[in-house]
Amino acid sequence: MRIIDAFWEKQNLGVTAVEFIIEPDDTSEIMPQILCAEKQYNVVKTPVDKPGLVALVQENGYRFIECMSNMAHDLSKTQLETIKALRIPAASAVLMDDRDIEELFREIDKGIFDTNRIYFDPRFQAELSAKRYINWLKNDLNKDASLYKVVFRGKTVGFFILRILPDYFNPYLIGLYDGCKGLGLTLSICVLNKCVSLGAKQVVGDVSTNNLAMIRVNSFLGYNIRNYEYVFVKHNAL
Repeated sequence: MRIIDAFWEKQNLGVTAVEFIIEPDDTSEIMPQILCAEKQYNVVKTPVDKPGLVALVQENGYRFIECMSNMAHDLSKTQLETIKALRIPAASAVLMDDRDIEELFREIDKGIFDTNRIYFDPRFQAELSAKRYINWLKNDLNKDASLYKVVFRGKTVGFFILRILPDYFNPYLIGLYDGCKGLGLTLSICVLNKCVSLGAKQVVGDVSTNNLAMIRVNSFLGYNIRNYEYVFVKHNAL
């Protein structure tokens, strides 16, 4: 099991936090560490094929909040030709400048991310979800990640942030702007096309199953599910 001091949540959510990442070889011997967690916000992430540990976690005060789906697209020629045959009007991915980033933060403040575990948690105000994403992006702009706006028919309709790793490309945060409902397929195709143009051999990302629209779009475009991860949370009043 990996234990992560999620110190960044103090700034984002106003609470101390820890994350417990249960790994395939873990047994019930790890439970005392989880049960003795004293942070204000405690998160447990577990593989779905650990029914015994999943039951123990829930029996000891942790509440299920989401299931994360890890999905991959192999960018095979056949799949890309199938996507092209859909004849979806093309959107373009353009690197953001400072003005674009300011616009993005305004869009996030409108609440465009409403399927994540912070938004779904009654112990947090919905506005904190937006604050958390903005802080996340501000932090990652100083790292090896590129932030793109997605332009469709002359209008910015969404964004994605892309990290290029040795074995795959990881567009780890994607979103449609307010008022652009129905363009999820256009957005996702744009992400794939950009990755292909940059030389990707595989695209991998995580999607919460709370976000059914994105799960459906990804499945339609040929993404395969690699694994699932259950997420549980527990709040301590300190």
